[in-house]
Amino acid sequence: MPIGLYRAIETHKARDFIDAVNALNDKLGKTNVQILHALSIPSRVLVFSVFDSLADFESHSEELFSAGLPEIARNHDIKLTDQAFITSEASNDPERTLLGKHSYVVLTGGVVKIGKMADVIACGSRVIEKTGPERLSQGIGSQLLRALSGNNWNSVALRVALPSIEATEEFMMSKPMERTDIADDVKEWMSNMTSIRRGVFKVKRKFGSLSES
Repeated sequence: MPIGLYRAIETHKARDFIDAVNALNDKLGKTNVQILHALSIPSRVLVFSVFDSLADFESHSEELFSAGLPEIARNHDIKLTDQAFITSEASNDPERTLLGKHSYVVLTGGVVKIGKMADVIACGSRVIEKTGPERLSQGIGSQLLRALSGNNWNSVALRVALPSIEATEEFMMSKPMERTDIADDVKEWMSNMTSIRRGVFKVKRKFGSLSES
């Protein structure tokens, strides 16, 4: 099963940093990397990577290190604010038909109450099962992510990938508690969280074929 890596970065040189990291990944032919830039916090950048295994991650890391990634980090005064290995617990697009086709991402998640992770995964999975086919037909991907490491190990996030700014706004303005088919699942999901937050991001690097990196 593939393993993901999530990194949250703060830098007052965000645009230049994104350009530099994109150029480095282009040079190395990396298609397993996605870069997100926060709409409301210009200094915030998220980088997602997908690997076949931890050994594959180490190989990629050594390659990026040798190619100059540490120098890029120093030149742009980056601060790593959060990071974690992650895994996907549920998806409405397991065949990855929408891979690389979205332009915005909304992440909703936080820390789960101790002992409630299984319940939160079950609730989130039911929501994706009920809303997933409709969203998929609209070009919207839904994925439930769970942390495997990091400062907040006991955390999850619902990742919704959207094709346009209009679709993103419509999703943000929707009221899930008004949908009778998922209202109870959403209520249970939220009641089992100790904290919850939402971020809206523009995709600055799209995933390509994950089998080519």
